[in-house]
Amino acid sequence: MLSTIVIDAPPEVLVVDSSRDLAGWESELSQRLYTAMSRRGLRLVGRGPLAVREPEELKQHQRALGNASCILLLGHGGEKGPSSAAELLGYVGWLKANVSAPKLLAACSWQIHNPALTYELLEAADGFAPLALAQLSPVTSREGGLFLLKFFTEKAPFAAGHR
Repeated sequence: MLSTIVIDAPPEVLVVDSSRDLAGWESELSQRLYTAMSRRGLRLVGRGPLAVREPEELKQHQRALGNASCILLLGHGGEKGPSSAAELLGYVGWLKANVSAPKLLAACSWQIHNPALTYELLEAADGFAPLALAQLSPVTSREGGLFLLKFFTEKAPFAAGHR
């Protein structure tokens, strides 16, 4: 992929947990991922994952969104009950309407795959995220967490570009 878009290195990641802790373990997983990224020296925005219940709650975090060069958006599909993963499209829509500076956006939903979200992130030409990472199939929390940790701590500083 050749692009004129540059995300300043080192990346500054904002971890957004939109899972609403539906099954009771998602908030802990987001915190563990945040802590692991911090231990590896990744620059993180905030003192922990930003827990939100709906896209409009992002409005009160405009400063954090502006400080981040990368946004990691996490949701959960779950075996039962409502799915926060289905709502990730709403978060992406809100971000498109309210964030202007280019960002690297990574979205991951545990245990389900939403093809519409993948299409929106990887195929849609407009928006704030000219660089995006989205899953093509369902992933467990372990698979997704390990991949994201590896991507952001080892790949992103080199792949995103340097100034």
